[in-house]
Amino acid sequence: MQKNHTSNLVAMIIGLILIISIGGLAFFRLNKSQNTAKEISEASKDTPIKNMQNATKISTSDLAKKILAHPENLSLIDVRDAADFSKEHLLDSQNIPLSVIVDAMSPLDKNNDYIIIDYDSSIESLALIVEALTNIGFKNISYLDGGFTAWKLDFNSTISAGDPDSFVDQSKIKYIQTDKLKEMLETEDNLIILDVRKKNQFNEGHIKGATNIYLEDLEKRRTEIPFNKKIILYDNDGLWAFKAGVRLFDMGLFNALILSDGLDNWKKKGFELIKGS
Repeated sequence: MQKNHTSNLVAMIIGLILIISIGGLAFFRLNKSQNTAKEISEASKDTPIKNMQNATKISTSDLAKKILAHPENLSLIDVRDAADFSKEHLLDSQNIPLSVIVDAMSPLDKNNDYIIIDYDSSIESLALIVEALTNIGFKNISYLDGGFTAWKLDFNSTISAGDPDSFVDQSKIKYIQTDKLKEMLETEDNLIILDVRKKNQFNEGHIKGATNIYLEDLEKRRTEIPFNKKIILYDNDGLWAFKAGVRLFDMGLFNALILSDGLDNWKKKGFELIKGS
């Protein structure tokens, strides 16, 4: 009996020792894991700051001055969503989404000056961009301090898509109707007629003497449009012409008139159309 009691006591003591050992080991592992997580977290916090050392911050006023100087090696890279870029952006900026920025920029000249524009210059997203571009050899990377939001708040110029429901955009536009345009074509020489439809639509029939510059190409082809002439913009129903007028206004061309009733009404009235290019 005494022997069994002694055996049970020994077993209890061994079990207690095992429980304490396992508990201690678990506590040690948990503490180590927490310390490791803390170290990773701290390192992650430092990473954006380290990456940003490879980029230069530029203020909205300095960027405005830089743009006015027209440097040939300056590229504005807008990494906002395509829809937001299309709605409004800086003149001559390129929209390259973050997801494809490395592939899209790899062929570009790595010695040029690149200004990264996002919504509000978030350190986390900019750090990823700067790190990715630095890793593939880009040397001169800057980012717009405060992003597109700051640019707008400082009343700097932008190119807007043209919203017919916007009072601001409507205030940029002057209209003309088909009868008045026909009269002007017969009596005035200082006119340029721009058809902002697609090429195939233009070839199917356009106003005599018109030049075809598709709406989405206006920005990059603006140097083809003379400043010293009265500009008439038209499409089929007036919507694209309205958008074109807003964009030209934003680009500093204030002498444009929009054919409000479009080519559709020109056709209905039986006025002359030219086919082909």
